[in-house]
Amino acid sequence: MTTAELPPHPEPALTTAPAPPAVLGPRTAAPAPTAGQVMDRVRAYAADLPARASEIERLGRLPADVLDGLKATGLLRAALPPRRGGVELTVPQITRAVDLLARGDGSVAWCAAVALNAALVAVHLPDEVFTELFPDPDMVTATVLPPTGRAVRRGDGYLLSGRWAQASGITHADRMLAGFHAPDGTPRIAVLDTARLHVIDTWHTTGLRGTGSHDVEAVDLHVPRHHTFALQPPGAHGEPPHLRADNLAHKMAGIPLGIAGAALDSARELLAARRAAPPWPGAPADLARAESLIGAADAYVYSTLEKAWAAQTAGVAPERGTAALARRFAHRACREAVQLLYDAVGSAAVYTERTPLDRCLRDLITAGRHVASAERILDGVGTLRLGGDPASPHV
Repeated sequence: MTTAELPPHPEPALTTAPAPPAVLGPRTAAPAPTAGQVMDRVRAYAADLPARASEIERLGRLPADVLDGLKATGLLRAALPPRRGGVELTVPQITRAVDLLARGDGSVAWCAAVALNAALVAVHLPDEVFTELFPDPDMVTATVLPPTGRAVRRGDGYLLSGRWAQASGITHADRMLAGFHAPDGTPRIAVLDTARLHVIDTWHTTGLRGTGSHDVEAVDLHVPRHHTFALQPPGAHGEPPHLRADNLAHKMAGIPLGIAGAALDSARELLAARRAAPPWPGAPADLARAESLIGAADAYVYSTLEKAWAAQTAGVAPERGTAALARRFAHRACREAVQLLYDAVGSAAVYTERTPLDRCLRDLITAGRHVASAERILDGVGTLRLGGDPASPHV
């Protein structure tokens, strides 16, 4: 089936991002859950997502109750320090939580992973500024870090203009982290209220349709300077490991692992139901090959993250590039595995209301185009291993 043959994507009439509820000041938030409670809640929440996956894809965004359920898990606080209402999950735990969500729906998992980037604000801005911008620790963040915006000085801040592509979750986000060039040419990140942004309806894609990753535009938007920051090298602030900015990319490895896990479960169920009839040649072998690919990717990702986490908590810098290689391998291996499963199941795979296989394959194709997992990762890590210093923050 070609992209042209897929059901048409609905055309949302978007002009501006939906305004978040008015916030008069920091509210009294519910006590933060423990790491174990967050993982249990994520597991229970994810179990209900497959029943909503078709609806999420059709709408092109997360329904309000799905978003409320995600917030209720406490996962959106998982990269924030306790003093800001956060929950100190380890990087392997955060990645596993994203993995569990992706088993239910890839778009929900993607939006959750992106929303965790609010930790960048927690790292780079003072407590009082963070509280001003995020009075509720469960507020949702969209992120486009490449500095495609331009700013001029105006009073105590900047007049910011620009267009930012693929702002995942912008249809339900409260804040957006937007990269721009300051007047002196240096790159900075602005924390913007999404109610002040213009959303351009562009997200008509192969997969991850429910992320609502539309383009966003601003024209002469006044941004106080204290709502902006410059990204610093990892560890520059002496922050604990769970707040290290370079750890934020690692969680994205959970996306392909979870999507592929859902595809494997579905294909096994379909093929097992046909045991009364002889399967066509190669189908059982393809099922086994797919399982081995997914298992290898899972072992590579989590063993790498556990070693890196242990090194960081001991105050030792982990080997640079290793987690990026594992993440890239997971995307490649999981996509290959789901293609094998799709072929093994045969024509039944194309019925999107009967099996998630078609959506899983399309979601993996789209997810693999992201800069954090694209082919250029291999060039960056290879350059690093040969004594170079690749500029990519994703390595």
